[in-house]
Amino acid sequence: MRFFRFLFSLTLVALTACVANSDKEQNLYIISTNDMHASIEAMPRLATLVKEYEALGEVVVVDSGDRVTGNAYVDDDHRPGVPMIELMNEIGYDVVTLGNHEFDKGHDTLNAMVEASDFEWVCANMTDLKGGSKIKPYTTLSVAGIDLGIVGVVDTDFGGRPLGGDASYVDFSFTDDRTTAYEVCQEVAPNHDYTILLSHMGYDGDKRLAEMQPACNWIAGGHSHDIVGEDIGTVHLSQNRKDIRYVTIAHLTTKGGEVVSAEFEQVELKDYEEDSGVRAIVDYIKAFDPTLNSVIARANARATKDGIANFTVDALMAYPYADDFKPEIAIYHYGGVRLSEIPEGKVKRVDILNNDPFVSTIYIGEMTLSEIRKFILDKYNNGTADRPDKESHYAYFRANVPYEIVVGTEPEENPDAVDIRFDIEERTYRVAMCNYIAENYIDKGLVANKLHQIPTTVREAMLYLMESYGDEGFTPNNTVLQTEVTK
Repeated sequence: MRFFRFLFSLTLVALTACVANSDKEQNLYIISTNDMHASIEAMPRLATLVKEYEALGEVVVVDSGDRVTGNAYVDDDHRPGVPMIELMNEIGYDVVTLGNHEFDKGHDTLNAMVEASDFEWVCANMTDLKGGSKIKPYTTLSVAGIDLGIVGVVDTDFGGRPLGGDASYVDFSFTDDRTTAYEVCQEVAPNHDYTILLSHMGYDGDKRLAEMQPACNWIAGGHSHDIVGEDIGTVHLSQNRKDIRYVTIAHLTTKGGEVVSAEFEQVELKDYEEDSGVRAIVDYIKAFDPTLNSVIARANARATKDGIANFTVDALMAYPYADDFKPEIAIYHYGGVRLSEIPEGKVKRVDILNNDPFVSTIYIGEMTLSEIRKFILDKYNNGTADRPDKESHYAYFRANVPYEIVVGTEPEENPDAVDIRFDIEERTYRVAMCNYIAENYIDKGLVANKLHQIPTTVREAMLYLMESYGDEGFTPNNTVLQTEVTK
């Protein structure tokens, strides 16, 4: 009998301790990133931040998509994307959603990144047509005495699918982003103490969803590279630009299985010390392929993003194509220019590869000036009030020949273009462009009849031109040749 009394006493002590702990306030810190784009140099500082908050309470680390595409050390690895995943494993990520760039290298590469992860992937509006995906609509984390419900969603503004080339999405299908996010949050929230939507819809999509007052408490956003921290009704919105310059930290105080308070802070990472262990992993990744670090030229001055766009167009013009094909007009899309600058000084091979992480190929052929004018005009005017195109209503296409965008008066807030004016004669021209333009913005019948894809990549053309400068060096042209005028 004494033995049973002893067991009863232990059980009573344990129950009393549980009740006491449930009545005690706990601190939960949820650290949110987005659009990291393989910015491995920032990861040692992020690791330090995470460790600092782990000393203060429970920590959950989440990400809202686009972890890859932007750094050849990661994207060109023999396991594309996996080096970034390994760094995230080291830091201690818990849950992530899909960005459009997770699809860039197709199904098998995405699946390999998921398999390499020690964290969960969630996305409610994506279906893997090959089956067997480990990506769920949402997940539950039980931490600090509460149940967190975490839902994921990726944008579908590009013809019912995420932004990117058609080939990236052949093995997937998608449902509408905002509709699905709203419905799944309504389903998840009643069974959880706090609900987070990891969104890769962009600020406009997040704001429109928040105005619908979904059941989630926090939309941790990405995709549009904005810096956001605001409340819309009962929903908090956040976003942290790109390249891990900022993070958002939610401080949840919990007690008795409930969230007592939630406070949000946006933190800049630049002043944090680097974690030595994560720095060693980064250095190993950068040294794995020494050819990436070879110096191929010297920049005589800083090239801005516009200067890099002009350089890319010049590369399409200068490349020695087969059959002595010599373009008269070369066109590149501004969204494909992935470097914000090339600093004055040494230019490494990795710098050029980073300007086109998509490994774009080239289309050449012939088009009339009217045909060129039409797709430029259509892209400028693309999007609706409900589904705005963040890459419209500016000179998205850069060319070696100047043109004017003639802007009308409607709609009043952001008027459409009514014409594209070239100061060259109306005739047929030999053209060169990247595959992204040919496959996404030009009539397919026109492409089939007048253009053809060649195996040469934009990277090859850029490397050829940069290396050709030799001792003379690269002097960038940072002017913008395309201008906007009012009707």
